[in-house]
Amino acid sequence: MIQKLFQKFQPYTIFLLDAFGASISLLVLFGVVLPFQPYFGMPTEVLYKLGILAGILFFYSNTCFMQKSKHWKTFLLGVIFGNLTYCGVSMYFLIENWNVIQPLGAFYFIWEKFVILAIVAYEIVLLKK
Repeated sequence: MIQKLFQKFQPYTIFLLDAFGASISLLVLFGVVLPFQPYFGMPTEVLYKLGILAGILFFYSNTCFMQKSKHWKTFLLGVIFGNLTYCGVSMYFLIENWNVIQPLGAFYFIWEKFVILAIVAYEIVLLKK
């Protein structure tokens, strides 16, 4: 069923995938990391900033999926830039707060970067088609 959805809305499904990823980031940030902040170590104000950025990315990707523009590659560049910005900002906060980050927090934030960068790599492949 999901495969049919992805085939029906090609090439726009990348925006749906990206919006889904941003929603997962929001859910984990506000539903897991924030309530258990002492176990992760990232300061609360940083978690809110990352959540706002993830929310903006969710809104942008979801809008791109719904609009289905003929110039989807231009909007995909925006998604790629947004994802890379999120990774950069998150890594900055991770390094800046390294002395208070707990091992679970380090694992989560580093793992998240690998996932996002894998999605960006896929988006770049689509962009070159």
